[in-house]
Amino acid sequence: DGPGQGPRKPYRDLAALLGNGVRAGVLAPILVETQGDVSKAVEVYCERASDPTAFAAMLAECKDDDIPPTSEHYYLRPEAGIPVICNVYDLSWGGDDKDSSKKKKVNSGLPGMGFGIYHSGIEVYGREIAFGYSDDGSTGVFEVPSRCAGGVMPRINFKEGVVMGHIHRSRYEVDHLLARLADDFPGDSYDLVRRNCNHFANELCVALVAKKIPSYINRPANFGRVALNLISVPALAIGKIVDGIKKTNRKEEPRQATDANGQPVVEAPNAARLVAEAKAAGGAVGAAGAAGGAAERVGRRASQQARTASPPEGDEPAKSDSPV
Repeated sequence: DGPGQGPRKPYRDLAALLGNGVRAGVLAPILVETQGDVSKAVEVYCERASDPTAFAAMLAECKDDDIPPTSEHYYLRPEAGIPVICNVYDLSWGGDDKDSSKKKKVNSGLPGMGFGIYHSGIEVYGREIAFGYSDDGSTGVFEVPSRCAGGVMPRINFKEGVVMGHIHRSRYEVDHLLARLADDFPGDSYDLVRRNCNHFANELCVALVAKKIPSYINRPANFGRVALNLISVPALAIGKIVDGIKKTNRKEEPRQATDANGQPVVEAPNAARLVAEAKAAGGAVGAAGAAGGAAERVGRRASQQARTASPPEGDEPAKSDSPV
């Protein structure tokens, strides 16, 4: 049997739930801005979609349009090298209040001592691939737009992107590799010390460019659980620090993210939680669907106008090099 379906895509799942026309690539950076607050993200999305000119520009920058397997370009190897980037995030903590200035970075002062606690993902073809804990029987491998992990894991903040090398593999070859790794990294196999997000990022990076991620990223895990207990942020606090997607319902007590053995983990984005948060947004969900439909029409109209623009008199229309 061949590999499975590959990484799960939480932003795509949420955009599909919100309604036809909502673009995952536009929604993702907004969720990063709102620190994973789906209800607030829906409001911002609708507000920006109400301005056709501004939203058309956002659609033009949107990077969620994958080349489908039916296109020959999906199978062609690129002539120019595709960069492989290790995106690194700081872990942070703070209350669920709206004052982001109260959020504190766990790593404040630690990197200077040679320690730091980080999340990492590997970006290739504009898609960032990472790994986290889940107990729903699915893969722990997930995919988000570049540098947008903070929208579905609100306890992290982007730190830096490190170019690890370049590849000449086709999208098909990359997807085949990701599907195999998704099978090899089920969510319940996550372990804070022996098999965390940084171990996965390292394995994917080696598979793509035969190069390991920077050693500082996973240094605490490499030193073992004892080292984690000695630094200023105990291992048992990590589950609270990175408790995955925060819940919209403020009345519920925050749940510490732990595995079946009660050990703290970094949770992978769970589609079921995204669905629950979107439903909690209430009437805003329908509004987002309407706004998304309007935005889709704006983008389609702008694209059509660009294609059908009449050339100067006497000139022949230019042939498009874009794939059909």
